[in-house]
Amino acid sequence: MRSNAFPAAFLIAALFFSAPCRAGDPLVWVEAFTIPPAHSPIFHVAVKNPGETPLEAAMSVKLPGPWTAVPETVDVSLAPGEATRVRFESEQGTEIAANRYPVEVTITSDGRTATHQQEVFWAGTPFFSPEIDGRIDDWNDAIPIRFDVEAKTTTVATYWNRRRFSVMIAVEQDALRPIDDATPFDAVQISLAPDGAATGTTPDDEAQRFEFLLVAVGTDGEGKVYQLAEPGMKLARAAKTRPLEGLELEAAELVVRHEDGVTYYEGSIPFGPMRAAIRPSEGRAYQFSVLVHDPGGAGLRDLGHALGLGPCRRNPLAWSRFPGDSFGETPPYDSKTPWRFISSRH
Repeated sequence: MRSNAFPAAFLIAALFFSAPCRAGDPLVWVEAFTIPPAHSPIFHVAVKNPGETPLEAAMSVKLPGPWTAVPETVDVSLAPGEATRVRFESEQGTEIAANRYPVEVTITSDGRTATHQQEVFWAGTPFFSPEIDGRIDDWNDAIPIRFDVEAKTTTVATYWNRRRFSVMIAVEQDALRPIDDATPFDAVQISLAPDGAATGTTPDDEAQRFEFLLVAVGTDGEGKVYQLAEPGMKLARAAKTRPLEGLELEAAELVVRHEDGVTYYEGSIPFGPMRAAIRPSEGRAYQFSVLVHDPGGAGLRDLGHALGLGPCRRNPLAWSRFPGDSFGETPPYDSKTPWRFISSRH
């Protein structure tokens, strides 16, 4: 924020960046790129007016390096409580090896300016069929997203083919706690949902996501996948801690390997039960997120935080509870962020 005294109208613009949340939408959020950066991706900036009077403002976006956003400036008109997604195109984009793209959003109203800075990722899932063996040799052509919690790095990568969704999560940690060795135990929680799905705000609302839990069984590489949620189940049921017995997804594959201070979760889940909601095909959008439960180390690691979701996107109904989870008093971020199936990263 670059001002100390704002007129009343501009205070509403300032609220995009500093006010407490009233509902589930972000005050300002740059959605992840879902098209390769070198292909001039279209991207969206989500904004909300949480104030009690209308907002009239100009919004511009600064992209990294030689990139330019088109148009340079967009007029935003929002009623109290109204939210919208503003569409931008990009030109002269280049891929950054670290997959971190610094973006700055500027909102101006009544001659005053406020800025929001965010690192944006390219969230793409290339087409490939890895061998599920706990090794990462097959993942060189994936598009990893890396983020740090308490100086420990987590890497998330995905692949798809016509039949299965594959995921590799690398968790930097001192030791692995398998499910049969300790409670709480280490685990990875993933959520997949169709494009446009939203998380409800009351326990009577129905889930619109598929949700899975990945755990190690012993220390010899064996893993197990549990299905925690599916579209149509009541969110009240997902929010209640339930035993895992009976929730095993036998058709899933998972290997969990700990080596040199890193735990590798490599698994695949069949699209068959999900196909009515999520149809895997090139260019199709879907939604995805990850929680890493590391009770003996960094605690809960939330991909939603790394993707720039603001405090408005915390929702206690967005993720399922299970015995031994690492949830604290503060709810995790929403389980739905934009992603896209692509042919390759090249």
